[in-house]
Amino acid sequence: MKRMLSCLLVMVMALSILTACGSKDTDPNTGTTGEAAAGDLKEKELVKLNVVMMASNKADTAEIVNAVNEITREKLNIEMDLTYISYGNYVQQTTMMLSSGKGVDLLPIYMTPLATVANNGQILPLDDLLEKYGQDLVKEIGPQYIESGRVGDDIYGITTGRDLAKAYGFEMRKDLADKYNIDYANIKTLDQLEEALTVIHENEPGVIPVVPPNGELVRNWGWDPLGDDMTNLGVLMDYGKELKVVNLYETDFYKEFITRTNKWYNSGLIMKDAINNTENTGTMMKAGSAFGGFANLKPGFDVQETRNYATEIVVSEIVPAYTTTSDVQMATWAISNGTKNPEAAMKLLNLMYTDPDIMNLLIYGIKDKHYVAVGEAANGQSIIDYPEGLDATNSGYPPGGGWIWPNQTIGHVWNGNPADYWEIQKDFNNTATRSAAYGFTFDSSRVRNQVTATSNVVAKYHDALMAGVLDPETTLPIFQKELKDAGIDDIIAEKQSQLDQWAAKNK
Repeated sequence: MKRMLSCLLVMVMALSILTACGSKDTDPNTGTTGEAAAGDLKEKELVKLNVVMMASNKADTAEIVNAVNEITREKLNIEMDLTYISYGNYVQQTTMMLSSGKGVDLLPIYMTPLATVANNGQILPLDDLLEKYGQDLVKEIGPQYIESGRVGDDIYGITTGRDLAKAYGFEMRKDLADKYNIDYANIKTLDQLEEALTVIHENEPGVIPVVPPNGELVRNWGWDPLGDDMTNLGVLMDYGKELKVVNLYETDFYKEFITRTNKWYNSGLIMKDAINNTENTGTMMKAGSAFGGFANLKPGFDVQETRNYATEIVVSEIVPAYTTTSDVQMATWAISNGTKNPEAAMKLLNLMYTDPDIMNLLIYGIKDKHYVAVGEAANGQSIIDYPEGLDATNSGYPPGGGWIWPNQTIGHVWNGNPADYWEIQKDFNNTATRSAAYGFTFDSSRVRNQVTATSNVVAKYHDALMAGVLDPETTLPIFQKELKDAGIDDIIAEKQSQLDQWAAKNK
């Protein structure tokens, strides 16, 4: 630990020196200081880059891109073509793009382990590009978080400016919580939550107490997945306090959790045919057919959900905030190996992380058309809201997905959050319980076949067990045996070996 902290301090000092040295000259075109400003950041000929992003319902995208390109042409002589892909299709389509090397230069890696695409050679190592053209974004995000994008000896992805820790709990409609005097702020256990859900079930026959969004009830409940967020092929329990890799699916914790949800399902608390649900919780809460669902929480989550679904939402935090490498790597911007312009891609990425005008356009749209300023935020930007008559249902560019754009923290604050919201979020990140394996990235290349086989087994059983659809008494032993046969013990042993080596190296 001391060695790791020493390395971080050295990096911070080095960045300070770079900044100090570059402070003598400021590029009038880019406003950039440091080594990058010593050269001409503007491309000699206009470069067009394909940027892929995750979102839907953005009818005015072309107008936004035109406004962004006015800035990027002036500063870099670069333009972007922006392609939005829906959440449900994002992994499949970006996997195809990265495999073919066509149609994408810059994109966030999401729902696929960063190590997987790095080891497949689908994205570029960024160390040299960061040194030449990315020092501003390193300073903005912080060296400790930049390091989380390292796979092996190289950095492959840059995390986004967002909540880099997570709490877990339950989101619910405030009107129904108030109607039945549910003390949501003080629900701290699953037993207490069950009491509230039972009240809704008994008194609101047309309302589903718990909706698993898109068929997934809970993704995590206090363990460190060590990179396997969707499959949990060897985890650290209890917030990653100890470096002992275990089979989640053989723990007492897992059996107790799925036994509870099975009881809930049979009692009518969880949506029937839950794993085939294709809607999210917010949509169904807005429609009046759902009370709530489990959620990954952060500061202002209730404000965000209220804004997105035009229905007042409140939350109960049950699992307090903690952070793992997987959380930081969950959304990391990368440069496709198929790009013909890697230096231009890094220049654009650096600008996206540091230019608030670009971030505000890409996240919120055009001022006075898609949003209006209603106050001043602590970071020098504005507190904003919808213009009169607009909301998420009729705006041509509704806000959403700000967390997966490079750096929302340099931009506006949505109305309902405090003026210093981004500082509160940074405190949330920095004060969360940190897994003892923070900074460790698992390389699955030696157990690639076992990962494929066990992932298929997990897909057969895990979500259905978590949602209570399957009987744990009969199904769990079958699930456990098939995982054994598919090689989960090999994966756990390899993870433990790599983790032990990492721990010894980093003390």
